[in-house]
Amino acid sequence: MKVSATRVYRTKIIEGLSVPAVIHNGSYFFTDLDIYEDGRVEYWEIEDFEHFKQKMREGWIVTVIPDGSSISIHGLGSWPVTAGSWLFNKKSFVSHAESLIRTLNPRMENIYTYRKKTLNGIGFVESGKGTVYKENKRGPYDLFPEKINGNSENLFYQTTDGYYLVRLVLYPDHTVCLERLETPIQLSMQEFESLVSQGILLSEIPLHAKVHIYGLGSFVAGEADYSVDIDDKLAEIRDTLRQMSGAPSSIALCKQAYEAYIADPTAANKTLLQQHYEAVPEHQRMYVGDMDTKDTAVRMIIYGEDEIKGWSHYQLALHQGLPLPSIDIPTMKKDDEV
Repeated sequence: MKVSATRVYRTKIIEGLSVPAVIHNGSYFFTDLDIYEDGRVEYWEIEDFEHFKQKMREGWIVTVIPDGSSISIHGLGSWPVTAGSWLFNKKSFVSHAESLIRTLNPRMENIYTYRKKTLNGIGFVESGKGTVYKENKRGPYDLFPEKINGNSENLFYQTTDGYYLVRLVLYPDHTVCLERLETPIQLSMQEFESLVSQGILLSEIPLHAKVHIYGLGSFVAGEADYSVDIDDKLAEIRDTLRQMSGAPSSIALCKQAYEAYIADPTAANKTLLQQHYEAVPEHQRMYVGDMDTKDTAVRMIIYGEDEIKGWSHYQLALHQGLPLPSIDIPTMKKDDEV
């Protein structure tokens, strides 16, 4: 007998905890490792606990940055590390990670065993980055509180003890939580912006600042290799909140304006493109184009074709004496062609 069936699927929430660590991929990249109750650990890819231990042995995941090396912090900048003082070695950090799994899963039940995923014979890596959230209890006996998803950024929080690298978690109700502290701090958006204006929350730190990463260690920062201006960072945070409310990001609006100009290269569309491009936080403007050209084509349209000389591919070809690459952009229409 033929059976009629409708396709369905289900999703399962796997609880986890996020802790600071470092990825050593040529340079040292600060990250938050997501450690889940089923034993999986996310470190730019997600596998099982045995693979995590192997990555620790190989030095892909580290908990110590040698003095003289730089720490790269996503969305903030990069600083040389001196006088580093770190809480874990390889063995103790593995034990720490296992203790977190046991906190979530005391009986260590249903621990995941990794199996390589393939599609049409080609292996691929899963993404397992967790979603930060807070709970909204609708009453004292609410057994299934609503989960409100957030987005997070890195910032420095100045105290009398130095500068803490905090995780700033943003929520769509315009509340903020400062984490990676012994006691997280809950703020309204107004309170958050007040701390920024007072110089307590920062994206840049002074030379020889003592930096604390709660749960990982501390170091003294040398002169920044590069850093993001706080006004630019604040613009990014406001942009994130707009996205969480369902509005398009400044990057998305700029991409739309670029496509509009390519389709119809008028002076009006060029002006609109410039407005949207300059509304994108400066450190994010590279994302308005593709991975190769970044924002070069947009800049050529707005500021002139000499902008191609700042493109990394152009500079490399020039340095090596190779034929110079080009980027095709349409010529702006004359008034009588509009």
